Amino acid sequence: MRTLDRYIIKKFLVTFVFTLGLFALISVFIDISEKIDDFLKRKPSIYVIIFEYYIYFIPYILGMFSPIFVFLSAMFFNSKLAQNSEIIAILNTGISYPRFLRPYFIATTILAGSFLYLNTIVIPICDKKRYLFEEEWIRERKTTQSNNISYVIEPGTMLHMESFNYLDSTGFNASIERFENNKITQRIFANRLVWNKDKQNWTMEFYQRRFFTNGKEIVEKGKALDTTLNIKPDEFVIKSQFVSSMTNPELNEYIRREKEKGSPNINKYYVELYKRIANPISFFVLTLTAIGISSRKSRGGTGLALGIGIFLTFAFLMAIQVFNTLGMNNVLPPAIAVWIPNSIFIIIAI
Repeated sequence: MRTLDRYIIKKFLVTFVFTLGLFALISVFIDISEKIDDFLKRKPSIYVIIFEYYIYFIPYILGMFSPIFVFLSAMFFNSKLAQNSEIIAILNTGISYPRFLRPYFIATTILAGSFLYLNTIVIPICDKKRYLFEEEWIRERKTTQSNNISYVIEPGTMLHMESFNYLDSTGFNASIERFENNKITQRIFANRLVWNKDKQNWTMEFYQRRFFTNGKEIVEKGKALDTTLNIKPDEFVIKSQFVSSMTNPELNEYIRREKEKGSPNINKYYVELYKRIANPISFFVLTLTAIGISSRKSRGGTGLALGIGIFLTFAFLMAIQVFNTLGMNNVLPPAIAVWIPNSIFIIIAI
């Protein structure tokens, strides 16, 4: 590795770490200002605030904004080289432009590999701990109940509940409907649906079961009916914020179970899975785009290049948000929706 390579790699990485670290520090101060009333009201210790919240809050911020700061770091450092005529001097020594780009992509590979691991394993764990802290110390009312639940247990079987209490794993006003050839064949209604931890099954209390066969309806009533359902209480707790708190192995397993049940909302889980990989890969696209924009010496100095960079950064963020939403709402296949912003920026870079 040449001295030039080491110089560019070092400067690029230092610029990235400094700018992202500074932004993370500012984000912490802003977050403290927003939560100071809650901290004073509930009085968690300084140790708890730092080591049970902010130590997990910072990775969350780093993961969210890392692509932006890869872009800005590459643009800022490269535009300084251009303004000092260093790029021209480097190319005049006989070094080709692709060879000039190599140290940038070595540094980007280091960053992409690091954040791929962070996005798939570390940040989800931190996100879960951050959310639990907010549940304990920030939110006025802790989440102990969900209302109006509809769940696809398996293809052809739907579960509806008016409410579900997480503390005692009990559902209220529950009904199970079974279908064959788009026709309802059985419906069971119960005042309570109770999870039996020892038996690993459910009990429907004060139930009414209706069978629909050959145009006839058969009604059966009783006090208790044990039944086995392909669902456990902890699955009712899973919400959108908990999906982001799953590591990739956990998320893959959750998606597998949801596919078996025929869940209609599976695309939003695929978007979450794919974007964890797409974000680190976008580092390469954004680095190439940043270098392409900032490699020429401009009369406007580095300020002009940074102005263009900030504009493109907001455009990139908007594109991610728009296409992720389209993927979640089944307008586009999740894989395509997640990768479109990267594809657009590749075209811009070329």
